[in-house]
Amino acid sequence: MRPLFFCAALAFALALALPALADQGGPTPGPEPVPKALPKAPAEPLPDKRPPPSTEVQRVLDGIQAFYADATDLRAGFTQTYTYKVYGRTQVSKGRVLFKKPRMMRWDYKSPVSKVFVADGVTLWVYEPEENQAFRRDLAASQLPVALTFMSGRGKLADEFDARLMQSPADIYTVELIPRRHAGDYQSLLLKVDRQTFAVRSSTVVDPVGNTNQVVFSNVKTNTGIKDAAFKFSPPKGVRIITEPGR
Repeated sequence: MRPLFFCAALAFALALALPALADQGGPTPGPEPVPKALPKAPAEPLPDKRPPPSTEVQRVLDGIQAFYADATDLRAGFTQTYTYKVYGRTQVSKGRVLFKKPRMMRWDYKSPVSKVFVADGVTLWVYEPEENQAFRRDLAASQLPVALTFMSGRGKLADEFDARLMQSPADIYTVELIPRRHAGDYQSLLLKVDRQTFAVRSSTVVDPVGNTNQVVFSNVKTNTGIKDAAFKFSPPKGVRIITEPGR
């Protein structure tokens, strides 16, 4: 799957699937072809010598999990900003995202380039209209299934991350999460969480060299009855289909 998409998927999943992604790394964005390599094996856990989170931090973590555990589906707008620290430049993408339990997700990029990423529970499609091509991969062979497990109610944030609250405006919590396992391509996660609902307003992934991938969510709505048909994809006639390994 395209690296830019996975960065957005990772950041979105950090709002929905944080514990699962502790076993994954995040790639850097860019227009490179879809990678053919299989996902990395999970890293070995570090010895657990850390104290449990404070009562206030744990309350926030529990609130985040409860909010998404109660959601059968979710829709939102998103603005993704990837900042390259060394070059001092950013790449901004916008669109909308749909999610439905147990394993369905759809990203529609509207700008700067139109792209569609659809996971229907079995197959992952990456459609690039301007290139007149679509990539198809068995969902089980991609990295997304791991990212989709949290909304089924599995995993606990405090088991996977060291968490601390940071100074924040009055209407949000800012939570910094440091993975307890070697995460490879990212070193920390930063969530901005609504104090009333515990919905994640934005999610930022920081990689080892200081690049940041932020996804800001807007107009978040849950349990709106999204139909399964929204996650079905049929390539338009004449589109070149590229089948990736694992299918």
